[in-house]
Amino acid sequence: MTTQPEAQTAQTRESGAVSVAAGHAADLDALREWDATVDGMARTGELVAVSSLDDASIEGRTHEYLAQYFAGIPVFGSGVSRQLDGSGVTVSLFGTLHPNIDVDTAPALSGAEVAALLEELHGGEILAGGAPSLGILPLADGSYALAYLVVMSDGYFYFADADDGRIRHRLNAVKEQSAVGAGESSRGNRQKLSTTQAEGHFQAHDRMRPAELVTLDLRFNFLRYTRLLIDHLIDDLPTGEAIWTANDYATDADNDWDDPTVVDTHSYTGWTYDYFSARHGWEGIDGENGRTISMVNMAVANAFFAPPPFGPEGTGVFGYGRFTDETSEEPLTTLDVVGHELMHGVTHFSVSNRTGFEFGLVTDFPASARLGPESFTTRAGTTYSCETARFPGLVLTPDGLDVGLVPAWCVDGRFLLASSQGGAIHEGYSDIFGESLGFFYENEGVSADYIQGGDFKEDRAARSMVDPKSLRNGFYPDVYRDRYEFALTLDETFGPDYSGFVFVDGRYFGSLGPNGEGFGYGGSHWNSLILSHAFYLAIEGGTHRTSGMTVEGIGGDNRAEIEAIFFRAMRDLMPAASSLPIAAAVLRQSAADLDAGGAAHRAVDQALRAVGL
Repeated sequence: MTTQPEAQTAQTRESGAVSVAAGHAADLDALREWDATVDGMARTGELVAVSSLDDASIEGRTHEYLAQYFAGIPVFGSGVSRQLDGSGVTVSLFGTLHPNIDVDTAPALSGAEVAALLEELHGGEILAGGAPSLGILPLADGSYALAYLVVMSDGYFYFADADDGRIRHRLNAVKEQSAVGAGESSRGNRQKLSTTQAEGHFQAHDRMRPAELVTLDLRFNFLRYTRLLIDHLIDDLPTGEAIWTANDYATDADNDWDDPTVVDTHSYTGWTYDYFSARHGWEGIDGENGRTISMVNMAVANAFFAPPPFGPEGTGVFGYGRFTDETSEEPLTTLDVVGHELMHGVTHFSVSNRTGFEFGLVTDFPASARLGPESFTTRAGTTYSCETARFPGLVLTPDGLDVGLVPAWCVDGRFLLASSQGGAIHEGYSDIFGESLGFFYENEGVSADYIQGGDFKEDRAARSMVDPKSLRNGFYPDVYRDRYEFALTLDETFGPDYSGFVFVDGRYFGSLGPNGEGFGYGGSHWNSLILSHAFYLAIEGGTHRTSGMTVEGIGGDNRAEIEAIFFRAMRDLMPAASSLPIAAAVLRQSAADLDAGGAAHRAVDQALRAVGL
């Protein structure tokens, strides 16, 4: 691989990844040095241009994405986002590269053979999403594997070793959480709905906006839910071919809708479309005015976005359930929740369209993995030494999948620690724009409070961007140093996973479950507050609780400037594999591009410094 410049390069021995952050915050020599490196890699075929898009905010600027290849094979999630001015001079470079790949690129197994092995491993579960794609998979210990990327109907993207078919990594695809009618929302507000009249009733199908918005009613039927979510994949249908029918619509007889869940979802999806179009020039969830499909009345207490190739047309889908307890039910369809899920879609499509990586913003690749201690002692008094530690995890038994004990992932006798920093960016952005909707529509009677789920019962509010530590007994971190990380496991069948043992600043903090039974969570929602709190501070200002730094916010009347900086950072600049520090560098670049030396630029920089980024 082409020699890497020393300046603006962050590489850890554990991950093997090089983080590229060269732009406004770098000196000109470092930027030019990296630019020459990228040009050299492009000439040798190590970087391949995937896209070149005009900047929607700054005339004359373009953004190109170059994906990394090794011996003609793509490196999953790796590449560089390059910004160019009108004369073709590079303004900024952000991304993740792998300079020391050493792997045999001749697969011992074909994609079809790997698919058959995975189906056998899952007890005959049907494989979905087309032919497996071959690539180089970076691993958390700095090594690499030739692997096939396979989408399966259980909602995971699997990376299976091309030599023996074992699972090297897996990613959860699901991000959890023409007539005019009217109806009462779950909060008692009267709202308009754009609907379609057909066959003697009205359907929740908005044909008035450039992007069609469709709301399907699952009627708490689990079989209907699974059919609409995965049957398109199972049948391997062409993208866009519908498996839903008129019987799946949310409908009403007189266009005066009496299901507040449908009213909320259908109307707020339209509001969100209008916000992204008016504020950011982004048309539809996919940026191309593609049809947006939502499913309501799911029999689960959850809301989610599932990306392509899931959904009733293989183009992604949004789902909304409800909280239930002994006394009440609360649909998960408030404006900030709907906006949160729809922003997951915008994040996915803005990154996947630009980078060509079908997963979009990578949530779990371990570019930020680092070495932890050799041993630790839990609060219950149990001591784990890395070389002998076995943690709860998924194992394969004669009866199928079960929870058993799997070995810890050790490097040089030390635990390997990581968290889902890409997932934290995903969740932080969804909170940011879910709450921004409230302020955009403040005169429509909705809440504007910077609290995700603020309209729910007090104990159900999820996260506070104002003061992350004000909820859940101060559990959420508000500075990067205090982010939550997890000791990794490495099972011979299912590959790496997050254990249930949590670390802060490299030291043991606690366990998910008495003995670490709560494995598999990378802390994306917890760590998201680091980024979303910075967004709040950039607007409202204040003194940071933990760092003590004071931020001179731009003020609520100017919030659109901060929203524009954050949105452009994701739409145009964010590389597929990003950590929170890379996201901070991208945000500073976006601020400098839009408001060099101005109040918004200063506010973003101060806010990021206050949260330790």
